[in-house]
Amino acid sequence: MDNGPHGNQGQSMFGPSDRLTAEFRACCRDPTDAIETRLRFMLQMFLQHHRDTAGDENNHLAAKSCCAAAIWYYRILENILSQEKERLDIKDGSVLLELDLFQRCLVACCLEITLFSNSLPYEFPLLLQVLTLAPYHFIKVIELVLRAERCLPRDVVTHLAQSEERVLESLAWTTDSPLWKAISANEGHLPTCQQVMPPARIEGQNQTDFQPDRNPPGDMSVEFSFGAEASSNTDPSAENRPPRSNSLHLFARKVYMLMGKRLEKLCSTLGISEELRLKIWTCFEHSLVHFTDLTKDRHLDQLLMCAIYMIAKITNVKISFKHIIHCYESQPLASRSVCKSVLISGQDTETLLNGNNNNGDPAHAFPTPDSPSSHYPPAQEERVNLIRFYDNIYTGKMHDCADQFDPASGRDTPPLSPYPCQGRGGRASRQSQQVSSSLLIFNSETPGDREEGEDEDGPPAQRLRVAESFLQRRLRSIANDREAQRDRDQPSMSQPDLH
Repeated sequence: MDNGPHGNQGQSMFGPSDRLTAEFRACCRDPTDAIETRLRFMLQMFLQHHRDTAGDENNHLAAKSCCAAAIWYYRILENILSQEKERLDIKDGSVLLELDLFQRCLVACCLEITLFSNSLPYEFPLLLQVLTLAPYHFIKVIELVLRAERCLPRDVVTHLAQSEERVLESLAWTTDSPLWKAISANEGHLPTCQQVMPPARIEGQNQTDFQPDRNPPGDMSVEFSFGAEASSNTDPSAENRPPRSNSLHLFARKVYMLMGKRLEKLCSTLGISEELRLKIWTCFEHSLVHFTDLTKDRHLDQLLMCAIYMIAKITNVKISFKHIIHCYESQPLASRSVCKSVLISGQDTETLLNGNNNNGDPAHAFPTPDSPSSHYPPAQEERVNLIRFYDNIYTGKMHDCADQFDPASGRDTPPLSPYPCQGRGGRASRQSQQVSSSLLIFNSETPGDREEGEDEDGPPAQRLRVAESFLQRRLRSIANDREAQRDRDQPSMSQPDLH
């Protein structure tokens, strides 16, 4: 018996349902042709790339993945459209259906789901490179998909959560990322934690000296993720409302939530007090907001570890950089390259030597994809370990901020930045948190035996083994495999049934 997905009677199994077709026809501008053309073009682009690179290998599986992606696309699009129309109290979904960037990201997400489910060798973000989509834009659709489709297998939810974290921690901060244009439009600054976090998500807000933003970002929606034009075109009264936060604010909120979780984990491992943790967080946020160029082509965990060491040192808390690195690399799924390969040449070196700390001012050579100074030949690129980056680049920009916490400086201690609460995400966040929390703390490169980075005072330390034993890793692998197999054994999970 055929247990695969089927379309509604009289409809192509790969096309929209009768209900979605009716929604298309009810729009003031029928988007059917544009949607079908875009979907077909993107799937054919992927198939052509697969044939060019893999030859005849897995061609059938690649075609099967495209068919399943089309089914997921129409199903999830229908759910998102229904949710958005109800939220905005509108009858015409034309604006949503005509948002090209949203539609392309949704197609890519559905194809990413099926490629992962079918175990095709397209490690994230390879598909985005094939479809010429920026990771910064792609992650805008992930939570929308998780909210709209509740029957995704757990391993798929885990994969999407890990993909989102990779974008937040590093992929969004590359030189050619559209994130820089968004930051430049925001007066050259990443929004602060205070500006993007709702008051209910601020840790101990009654004990902090700040006034929350009166217009924090709302719940995840197409409107906030893909631009204010979605709301202004669907709601005539939008012009009379105060300006609402944009997709950059949502991105910043996710960054602060992720990095707050990671700092809390590291501080717990290092035995750092809550008071010191808040000072470290203030320093880390300062680097993101006022020295955003430090993040370009780097990993946010690198800046986080630098902030831990700098604040610990300035407050006379004895924690060696070697110990911080060891605790970081001992985390499950931590990447060794984060501490061993840090960009040091190019824009930052020139800025430091010229005495220009940028301060996030777009008038001072703020790095964007279009700035010639931010495009230097690979031959001039120099990468070093994290400690050398701290000595040569980080301290030159951040010492003034850290000195404010020096007990001997005689300066007034600055107000501490608000800290994001953990574990209060929305429904999609709770769904993604059902997987092992250790999988979501760091990225997906599993370390084996390794050599630690250089200490600030000496040569490389002796090789250390990861704290987790082989037996523990094996048991976790078996448990994950069994969980994934149970999900795959359920027909409604692997492919949606459109009856």
